[in-house]
Amino acid sequence: MGAKTRMHLTIIIVAVAAVAASSAGCTNQATQSPTPGAPASFLLYSNKNAGVEMSYPSDWQLTGNPAVDTIAQFQHGNDSIVSLQIVTNQSGKTPQSLAPSLIRSLQQGNTSTSILQNHTASLGGLSGYEIVFTFKGGGQTYKALIVWTVKGSSVYEVQFYGTEAQYNEQISTAQQMISSFEFI
Repeated sequence: MGAKTRMHLTIIIVAVAAVAASSAGCTNQATQSPTPGAPASFLLYSNKNAGVEMSYPSDWQLTGNPAVDTIAQFQHGNDSIVSLQIVTNQSGKTPQSLAPSLIRSLQQGNTSTSILQNHTASLGGLSGYEIVFTFKGGGQTYKALIVWTVKGSSVYEVQFYGTEAQYNEQISTAQQMISSFEFI
């Protein structure tokens, strides 16, 4: 992924976080261990300070928390990335009421953004919302999925993105990761 495309993607991710609110300020104390009950090729990411855990494939790299609201990022190859973010929801909104603002922010952040899916979902056993969209950057088409929920005063988001081909190849794995997300 080129520097210009990463910049566009960073702008989109920052816009997503800005819609929800300001930084949650979590410190990161993560542990990795084999996941009980998951396929042997999955590891467990656990962050007690953030109160979350999620399984991820052992061939994906845990690359840390490169952005302000990102508590963990998992990468497969050069372009497929799953990130876990927490932002403060000072407005007390529901996942559904945050959707219109998020969609507007995505479309304003990159005029090539096309919303493919936009519906209620769940995350960590709570009511949530999911958006699937495409956008262009650096001469390529990228595809992304964002699913979020609200717990207490925070918005918890899991994002998956990559080139369109990589997204289509890795979506099943990303969905397993999202399904494994739990509050601890």
